[in-house]
Amino acid sequence: MQKINNRIETLDFLRGFALLGIILVNIVAIANLGASDLSSDITYRKFLDFFIESKFFTIFSYLFGIGFYIFMQRAEYKIGNKYIIYLRRIFVLAVFGCLHMLLQPGEALLVYAIFGIIVIPFFKLNKYINLVLGLIILTLTLYLNAKILTPLPYFILGLASAQFGLIFKFENHKRLWGLVATISGVISILGWYMLEKNYIVPQIDLLTTQEQQNSEKYISAVDHYNHLIFIFSPSMSIFYASCLILLLNVNWSRKLLAPLKYYGRMALTNYIGQTLLIYLVLITFTGAHWTYIDTLWICLFIYFTQMTISVLWLKFFKLGPLEYVWKTATYMQWIDNKKTK
Repeated sequence: MQKINNRIETLDFLRGFALLGIILVNIVAIANLGASDLSSDITYRKFLDFFIESKFFTIFSYLFGIGFYIFMQRAEYKIGNKYIIYLRRIFVLAVFGCLHMLLQPGEALLVYAIFGIIVIPFFKLNKYINLVLGLIILTLTLYLNAKILTPLPYFILGLASAQFGLIFKFENHKRLWGLVATISGVISILGWYMLEKNYIVPQIDLLTTQEQQNSEKYISAVDHYNHLIFIFSPSMSIFYASCLILLLNVNWSRKLLAPLKYYGRMALTNYIGQTLLIYLVLITFTGAHWTYIDTLWICLFIYFTQMTISVLWLKFFKLGPLEYVWKTATYMQWIDNKKTK
C-alpha cells in the first residue's frame, strides 16, 4: 500500500460537490412539501428526478469507501489497534446520525455507520475481489431496487478504487478522465432519454380523466419510473464526478471552484448544518406557503452562507467543528485545532 502523507484535495472538492446535490433533495423531504400543480414546480421536480435524485448520494457513498481506505491506511502508523480506532470513529458517527435523525428521519449517517462496520472485512481482501464483489452487489441492488442496501456496494467500490491507486490519478490524467466522462456521458444520455420516455407526472390528478380511472396502472408506471432513476444513477454520478475532475485539472477553474474544497473539508459539519439552516429558515418564515422553487432559493442561500463560513473557519482552524469532535473522540486525545501563523 502506498502511504498517503498529504491530503488529497480533489476528494474535498468531490465531497463539497456531493453536498450541493444532497441538500436539494433533503430540503423537499424536510419541508414536507405536498403535491403541486404549478408548472414551475412540476418542471423543477422533473429536474430533480433526472439530474439530482440518488446521483449525489452515490458520490458521497463512494467517497466514504475511499475515506475508509485512507483512514485504515493511515491508522497503520498510529499507536493502538487500527480496528479499535476505526470502531470508535464509526460509533461517534452513529451518535451524530442518531441525533441528526431527530431532525431528519431519512438522514444517512446512521446508515453509513452500520455499513461502515460491515465493510471492515473487505479491507483485507484483494483489490480485484473487492472490485468484482462491489460490482455484483451493486448490480443486484439496482436490479432489485434495494435502495437501502446501496451504500455497501459503493463503499466496497470506493475501497477497491483506492486500492487500485485511483486516488493518485486525479491530476495529470486528462485522457483517463476524458474517456471516463465520454463513456459515462453516453450512458447518461441514454438514461435521460429513457427517463423522458417513461416520465410520469408527480400526481394522478394531473392526468386526463380517463387515465385517472386506472390508478393501478399509474402506480405501476411511477414505480417503473423511479426504478429507472435508480438504475441510471451510477453512470450519471460517474459522469458528474469525472467532469468535475477534468475541470480541476485546469488552473483557472480549480481556482474558481476553490470554495467547494473548503465546503467539502467540513463535510460533516456542513451536512448537519444544512438541516439546521433549513429548519432556521422554515421557523423564521413559519406559516409561509413553500413551493419547490422556493426550496431552490433557500439552498442557494445556504450554499453561500456555508461556503463563506467554511472558508473563514479554515483560515484559523485545521478542522471543522464537528470534524474536530469526531477526530478527538476517535483518538481519545486532545488535538490542537488552531492553525499556526
